[in-house]
Amino acid sequence: MRIAVIATYTHPTRLRIKEPSIMQSSVPELIAGLCPEHAEVEIFNEKERDIPMDRHWDLVFFSYLHSFYEHTKVLSTLFRQRGMKTVAGGRHASYFPDDAQQYFDAVITGEPEANVPALIEDFEKGQLQPRYQRPPLGPTAIRPSRYDLIDFTHNKLRLPGIEASRGCPFSCNFCVLTGNERYRYRPVAHVIDEIQTRMHWNPNFMGMMDDAFIFLDNNLGGSPKYLRELCEALIPLKKTWGCALTFNVLKDEALVKLMAKAGCRYVYTGLESLNPDSIKAMNKGQNKLSEVDAVIRRVFSAGILLSFGLIVGSDGDTNEYLEKLPEYLADLQYFSVTFLGIVCPYPETPFFRELQADGRLLPGTLSRDYDGYTLCHQPKNLHTSEVIEHFHRLCAQLGSLPNIARHYWSKLTMSDMPRYKQTILFSGPEITSIRNPVKNTARRYIAGQDALEYWDTQQMSQLGLRPQRLT
Repeated sequence: MRIAVIATYTHPTRLRIKEPSIMQSSVPELIAGLCPEHAEVEIFNEKERDIPMDRHWDLVFFSYLHSFYEHTKVLSTLFRQRGMKTVAGGRHASYFPDDAQQYFDAVITGEPEANVPALIEDFEKGQLQPRYQRPPLGPTAIRPSRYDLIDFTHNKLRLPGIEASRGCPFSCNFCVLTGNERYRYRPVAHVIDEIQTRMHWNPNFMGMMDDAFIFLDNNLGGSPKYLRELCEALIPLKKTWGCALTFNVLKDEALVKLMAKAGCRYVYTGLESLNPDSIKAMNKGQNKLSEVDAVIRRVFSAGILLSFGLIVGSDGDTNEYLEKLPEYLADLQYFSVTFLGIVCPYPETPFFRELQADGRLLPGTLSRDYDGYTLCHQPKNLHTSEVIEHFHRLCAQLGSLPNIARHYWSKLTMSDMPRYKQTILFSGPEITSIRNPVKNTARRYIAGQDALEYWDTQQMSQLGLRPQRLT
């Protein structure tokens, strides 16, 4: 039996662009790890390389985000025409199973550990069911990923990734986890064993990325007690790693020092905004802006690169705030922004339901528009065109070469911890990538006003497919 596991991708510009980077979707190797030993499994990440359309597999698993849905169902339809069975999974498929059922032979609406093996067993018996929604088995059932299937030649920057936990204990109103996924974590011994015995390392750059990996968790610090236990167990491994966690964890100075001792050199946190009104509108109470500067200095001094994500278009945003945002960032001397997006009301979130009730979702919105770079609603204090103007300007300013130079100059000498300087140097391209989403000058970046990708539009016309409209 031949199986393909594909993570699909469409670029925010809606142009045919690949984006090799340190962090990538790990779903293909996760699903591959759930396949039987007798299966011949291939994995593909469309963010790194194109899918070979001339190949044949018996069964094809697709993992995709909301904004990749139209592209994914085109691929599924083409494969089904050639006799392959296709499976949809992920948050979109779980939230819109009836719609997905039209374009895939089977839809998984729950976690993969219980559903993927059951689906494959049914397929081999010739009894494939249209829907798989078995209850989760818990974090102890998470199996090691197939790291051996990762081809680092397609992305020389990539690091292997591992899950220690799933979910998040907080309730930010724009987050797809809120109300949909509780926080839970794997036994520390399972995580350590997978790192020691299963993980494959990136051989590129003359060994500079040997023994380096990332935690793929939404919030590795969801339980500070668990994080401490994990760090204590990581110390003897002498590995280098990065993670994402919420800002409140970084206020614990002892825990930050323990993370650094355990090999942590990179932390990403979604601070989202420097505007207290915007933070309040997001229900993101764990972010206390008055503490930002001291926390940033402390984390860098410990030997950890602290990276932030910011979003524009929130209900608390004003023209005055967005115009002065670069000044606010300059006041925070060591602030490092590696992601800038537009707040997105994903359909399964409280934010979407609030906007829907207020009648503020923009007309003609497609699933393709829910990409984190397209304005899908009417903010309270800004015209839609103003949000896009600010977004373009901030992408250019934050991703500029002078900003990269300031980043290197201010941070390279803040710590002498092993691999700290190397981590700072590798972060430069990540900051410049902030400019990538706005490279298509023809795009409006407003929901319902941009065409789909040319190839997808052609294929959908020929196949008689229509985009999913959400308003």
